[in-house]
This record gives sequence, C-alpha cells and structure tokens, in this order.
Amino acid sequence: MKRIAFALCATCISLCTMAQGNLEKGLYSNPKIESLVSEVKALGGNPRVYYNYDGKLHKTVMINFSMTNESFSMPTTGDPKRDAMNQKLDSIRKSQFVRDTKMYDAIRNTCKALTDDAQESYTWEYHRNGADSVRYAIAIGEYQDGKAMGFYKNQREVYYYNAPELISFNYNSFPSISGEQWSVKGFADFRYEYTPDSVFKDKKDILPLDKEAFNRLIQPILKQEGITSRQFYVYHDSTYVLEKPASKSDYDKKEFVMRECSIEPMQPKSETRGTVYTLHSRAQADAVLAEIKKVTSAFIDSNPGFWFTFHPYNDYGMMQLSEFFESVYLSRVPDAYRIYLHSAGEQEFNIIIAESQGDMMIPTEWAVMKSWNNGKVTYDKKALKTTTLEQARDKTSAHRFISTRQFEPYE
Repeated sequence: MKRIAFALCATCISLCTMAQGNLEKGLYSNPKIESLVSEVKALGGNPRVYYNYDGKLHKTVMINFSMTNESFSMPTTGDPKRDAMNQKLDSIRKSQFVRDTKMYDAIRNTCKALTDDAQESYTWEYHRNGADSVRYAIAIGEYQDGKAMGFYKNQREVYYYNAPELISFNYNSFPSISGEQWSVKGFADFRYEYTPDSVFKDKKDILPLDKEAFNRLIQPILKQEGITSRQFYVYHDSTYVLEKPASKSDYDKKEFVMRECSIEPMQPKSETRGTVYTLHSRAQADAVLAEIKKVTSAFIDSNPGFWFTFHPYNDYGMMQLSEFFESVYLSRVPDAYRIYLHSAGEQEFNIIIAESQGDMMIPTEWAVMKSWNNGKVTYDKKALKTTTLEQARDKTSAHRFISTRQFEPYE
C-alpha cells in the first residue's frame, strides 16, 4: 500500500513538475483551442489566458462578449455634417456586428469540432424568431488513477468535472430585444480549462512565495534608466470602520480602488506596501513587461508548489489595474503579493507591486498618496505638482474592486 501511495505521489510530482516546466510553452496546447484564441484575437476580441496553481496546476481560457443587433442605416437628414457622422457610426456598428458574429461562429464551430475528440459531450440549441440559446459541455480525456469523470445538470445546464480538458459554452439571447442601434442581442460565455493531474496537493504542503528570491530577479529589470519609482503605505485596524458603498455608482466616491477584506477569520490589523514603477514610453514599457514575463515564467518553472495566478498575456490596463501575477498564502494572517499593470495614456505606464499582511487595500488616490492610516491621508507633494487628486482618481476610473472573503487558513 505504501509503495502504491509513493508511486502516486511520485506521479503527481512528476506531472506538476513537467507541466510547470512547460508553462511558457502553453502548458498544453490543444490545437483547436489555440486556433480559436488566435482567431478571436485577430477579430479584435480579448481572450483571457492564464495559469494558476491551487494544489493542482491549471490553464484557463475565457472568452466573454456581448452580441449586438444587426445594424441598419440611419436615414438622411439633409445636413451634410450630420449625415457624414451618421454614415461613420453606421460603418462602426456594421463592423462591430460582423466582428461579434464571426466570434460567435468561431466559438460554436470550435465546440462542434471538439465534440469529435470528447470522452463525453452535451449539446443543446434553440433558435426561434431571432432568439438563440446555445449550450455546449465537453469533457476530453480521462485520468489514469481511476477517478471517474462526473457531471451535474440543472435544467438545460450541464457541466463536467474530473477530466483533463473541460469546455463549456453558453450563449443566451437578451430577454428584451429592442432592435435599436447599439442594443445588446445576447451574451456569450466560453471557458476552457486544462488540468493535467487529478490529485490535489494537501493544503499544508502548499508553499508560500519566496518573495525575496523573486524580487531579486525582477528588481534589476525595474531599476533601468528611464524608470522612476515611488512608494505608498496603507494601515488599517479594528478601531476604524470602513464604509460600505451603497451602490456601484458610489464606487468612484470611495477610498479604495482595490479592497479585499476577510470576514472569517477577521483581521485585527492589515498593512499594504506598494511600489509604483513608472515608464514614459510604450517601447520601454513593452520591453520591460516582456522581461518580467520571461523571468516570472522561469521562476514558476523552477519553484513548483506555491499558490499563484499568472496572466502572461495581460497588458497595461487603460484607466484600470490589470492583474499580471498574484500569490496569496492563506495563513492565519493572509500574506499576499501582487503585480498590477496600469496606463494613463501613451506617456505613462505603471507597474505596481503590492504586498500585504492581512487585507489587501489600494487607495483610489495611490498615484499621489504616501500613506493612508485609518483614514488619515498623507499626500506626496512632488506627485501633486503634476497630478491633481481628481486626476489621480480618474486614473483608475475604469475599475473598482471591493470584496469580502471567507477562507480556511493554512495552519
């Protein structure tokens, strides 16, 4: 029995090591999925491809978009300027409709082709009077340790689990199709996940990120000529009660662009330390990001067993914090390390490295802030010479993320 257990553990380690060693090559490249990602990118879509390890190694591809109604030409008004503008908008609407339709067809055709490779699959489609509903659920391959593939079904929804490759595609028509210009016709949600191993590593054996070793690798990249840096610090404890936004419309008025609070177990105090690295040319920003991507991928390859999420294809998010790399060690006091990408036009590109003990908290005014201490704010006088408080808040106006979480700490 011990020999069998040892063999299974050795297989698990071998698979994880092999998979992580192939991370930069794509972990596993299902040619039909790779072709779909390339096609959606070429059409102007934004497929999200990322890797994560939570006791198992996963590669995930997500494609989400809304379909617009078919465009119709605006009638002429006799006003040359207005008619020229309407013609331009008609052209944009038509291009958007064509793009959406091609992405929908590409996903649907890929799912049809993948059913030929499936261990099991489920398909349901309904088309009537311009209303479309589509469901695909596909499982490819099976694990060799005897773990049976399973599925669950809820009305027309079917999802598989316990298979190396899992695919789902749901398309739903919008319930009230108005037919107006720019109105939404339906929503498409595609997900692919590849998980090479069926055995989770025990939580107690998941390692914390070696932040010192990782920082030693990326710091020389971030200290190149032309890159400036500044720091901010956030402290919060139970003596200061954080406000909860009443609605999404209130997010812009709140203090944090990123706030993740633990509700169980409650954190008596939390500290976040952030460093902002600013670049002023697209060429250098792209080159630096490519170097960090390469170093991060190599670090993951050579340091298996720690929890991470890695988005190697994410770019500098315009007016938002775009996540590039994350590692959270869920001890009694959560220990988080994150790298965010951000841009505010073509003359400012930011790489933000945030480390937290307890809750992760990034103020909305991080671009001009030195510290936030239980609601007391100290600003960076040098930063305020070039950026107002309103401009600082506008820099992340496209993204506000506030959440609470409950977790089981690793002892």
